[in-house]
Amino acid sequence: MLFILLMAGAIVNGALCAVGGAILFMGVVFYLIGLPQFKRSEKTKVCDGIRESLPIFFTLLMILFYMVITYWCARTGGTLAFRSVPSADDLSQAKKLVLLGIGQGLFSLITFKWILPGAIGELKLDRKHKWGIAAGVIVTMAGGGAAWLTAV
Repeated sequence: MLFILLMAGAIVNGALCAVGGAILFMGVVFYLIGLPQFKRSEKTKVCDGIRESLPIFFTLLMILFYMVITYWCARTGGTLAFRSVPSADDLSQAKKLVLLGIGQGLFSLITFKWILPGAIGELKLDRKHKWGIAAGVIVTMAGGGAAWLTAV
C-alpha cells in the first residue's frame, strides 16, 4: 500500500512538473516571438519594454519554482518507493517528503491565489486544474506521512 501511495505521488508530481515545463516553454516561446501588444515600435522607450516584460519574467519564475518543488516531490517519493531494504535514511527522506508537500501546498496556494493574479490578472483555473494541484499536495503529504510512520 505504501508503494502505491508513494508511486501515485511521484506520478502526479511528475505530471505537474511536465505540465509546468510545457507552460514555461510556451511562455518563453510566446515572449520571444512577441505578442502584438509587446512589440516595440520606434516610439516605445526601453523603460516601457522593461515594465511590460517584468510581469512575464515574474510569472515564468514562479512557474519554474513550482516545477522545482514538484520535481523534488516526485524524486523523493520515487526514491522512497523503490527502497528494498529499510535504512536509517528513510526517516529523513519521509520527513523531507512531508515538508515538501507542505511547501508545495503553501507555495501553490499563495502563488495561484494571490501573487500571479496580482501580477498578470485573474487566472482561469477550472475545477480540474484545482483538483490536479491539490492531488499533488495531498498524495505527497499522505505518502510522506505513511513512510514516516513505517520508518518509526
